[in-house]
Amino acid sequence: MSNSPLSHLLIPAAAAWQKVKDGTSIDKALSEVAAEHRAVVQSLLYAVVRNRMLVSWIVKKLALREPKPQVAAILEIALAQAIVEGEKPFTLVNQAVAAIKSQRSTAAAANFCNAVLRKFYREKQSLLEEAQKDEEIRFNAPRWWIEKYRLIFGKDADHILTLQREHPLLVLRVNRKKISRAGYLKKLEEAGVQGALPVGLEGVALMNPLPVSDIPGFKDGEVSVQDAGSQLAAQVLAPQDGMVVLDACAAPGGKTGHLLETADIKLDAIEKDPIRAKRIYENLERLGLDADVKVADVGKIEEWHKAGKLYDRILLDAPCSATGILRRHPDIPWLKDLRDVRKLAKTQAHLLEQMWKILAKQGRMLYVVCSVMPEEGVEQIEKFVASHADAELVPFEGAPKGYITLAPHQAQANDAFMPWVRDGFFYALLEKH
Repeated sequence: MSNSPLSHLLIPAAAAWQKVKDGTSIDKALSEVAAEHRAVVQSLLYAVVRNRMLVSWIVKKLALREPKPQVAAILEIALAQAIVEGEKPFTLVNQAVAAIKSQRSTAAAANFCNAVLRKFYREKQSLLEEAQKDEEIRFNAPRWWIEKYRLIFGKDADHILTLQREHPLLVLRVNRKKISRAGYLKKLEEAGVQGALPVGLEGVALMNPLPVSDIPGFKDGEVSVQDAGSQLAAQVLAPQDGMVVLDACAAPGGKTGHLLETADIKLDAIEKDPIRAKRIYENLERLGLDADVKVADVGKIEEWHKAGKLYDRILLDAPCSATGILRRHPDIPWLKDLRDVRKLAKTQAHLLEQMWKILAKQGRMLYVVCSVMPEEGVEQIEKFVASHADAELVPFEGAPKGYITLAPHQAQANDAFMPWVRDGFFYALLEKH
């Protein structure tokens, strides 16, 4: 954690924010920030991205002239902190002005920055009320995104769009090979961790998040960080002892570990990116589990698949638009558009075809995307089933048709199979005849 003053941290945060505005992902922008500053810069960056439309509107509203990009970046980050009340007004204004003065290229805008921030604080309530009349500001999303959600979710769309602006809860998956959920909840209580609630079959939601290093039992492999909606993958695929299982597109290994916790299986995990594949090894080592991890393009089966080998279960967690995980990745509406969705749908269709070739008869494949777009979900699967006489959709709990689009959701805590808090996903369970 950095001990540098805010004025110093606003400089790398502004540089990262400029990259995000130019189309770089948050993760990529943060990877280029010095390690000692990354945690604070991440907090600053997420705050401004979650208020992207609002801070842009405020600058246009209060500034008599359009500021230079470097000045605008610092000013927008400072405004986001003023909105979320991350610092006291006096401190924030002084630190933002100091950051502007510290660079020769922006120093002349110090008085301008000071004036805008002070005016915002004077008019804060009326400005925020006025801004909320604009849907793109209220939902922090471009028009096409809002309209698409309304087509998909109808009357529930505005509630989901509002929910996606909120910080996600930290959800853990309990490793039942090491400890029961009841036992882990007791362990949390004994450790003084309050606000831990069961979610789904094996999850625990922490209402008061902790740094991963401080989570009881994490280092010992008793729990992993995994969204409750994502935990459904292993539960729906439900491999049995002795089965041969493939986890396609496996990184970072959360579902890989969960499959191995579920049953004593022989598992192949395929990942194209060698850096991400390393995370699979790290996760499995922490959990005390083992899989055959291969670095390869899973869609090119001739490059990695042993001739004649068939799988009893396949988990295809396909590359997708990630439109269901906006709470964790608030930059997605500006990184993707409908052209990306259509392009990804072609990749998914190819992967479905390839994986089907190596699925044993009576075997099952679970198709998963963390997307709510029908082109990647229901439309994709309906086309696949229509063109494959040997494919049948298998109903599972909560999905009588064998597939389901799960909207991002948060409700009253309960222990139902479908988690009360989750990201957005599409699941389809197929059996080969």
